[in-house]
Amino acid sequence: MGRIKRPWVLCGVWGAGLLVLSGCGFLGGAQKLQVELRYQGRHVPCGTSLNMQGGGWYIEHSKFYLSQIQNEDGEPLDLADNQWQTGETALISIEQKDCWRDGEMAGNHEVRFGPEVDLSEVKRLRFVLGLPFELNHQNPLTQPSPLNLSSMFWTWQSGHKFARFELRSVADSWAFHLGSTGCEADSKLRSPAQPCSNPNLIEFDLPRPAGSGNTLVFHLDRLLEGITLNRDNSCTFHAGEMQSCEKLLANLHKSVIEWI
Repeated sequence: MGRIKRPWVLCGVWGAGLLVLSGCGFLGGAQKLQVELRYQGRHVPCGTSLNMQGGGWYIEHSKFYLSQIQNEDGEPLDLADNQWQTGETALISIEQKDCWRDGEMAGNHEVRFGPEVDLSEVKRLRFVLGLPFELNHQNPLTQPSPLNLSSMFWTWQSGHKFARFELRSVADSWAFHLGSTGCEADSKLRSPAQPCSNPNLIEFDLPRPAGSGNTLVFHLDRLLEGITLNRDNSCTFHAGEMQSCEKLLANLHKSVIEWI
């Protein structure tokens, strides 16, 4: 498949013997999408207590992988290589417990594209929350960052946690760990030869918004719709959690991620 090319053109006017660039906001600058976590339409700042189901809930972990990012024609949009990304995957990490002193949140809040991508030409943004089978079950010790993080890995058999959300209050806690299930292998230390029976890959197809189109928003309240927060309603795909897992998977298939 082809790639989205950035049109390398000089635009501007000559003045006093110098070329003055105008209307070329992408020229020389990295193409990226900011990623925000919102609850009830409001950005969640670092260390904020969320007023949900009695109040006093804090986010301890909010991480998720995005992969197979494409345009409306199914052409891949290459990503920059850094500690949070490979050429085809990105880990978003919006942490709350490790706040920096200046009020910023530690982690990664953006998807940064390669130099050939021009986001202004993308009419629809398509991607998957999760990792494709061929990347999901490789040896994490030899994988590049961010596919080598033990906090986002189950076993070779099951693969990675595609998403990890954990909330805590003074008296209780709740967790959601998304990943593939029904992965058959000789042992937990072996990779499956065939795709898992429940890949649990969540596909998104987002039209270009009327606004600036430079932000992806993950709506935490939409993920939690219909879920009572307590340990018993957690979903880490263990026995006894099926009802909660089915509800959360259904919620993910709705408009949990928005392009604005």
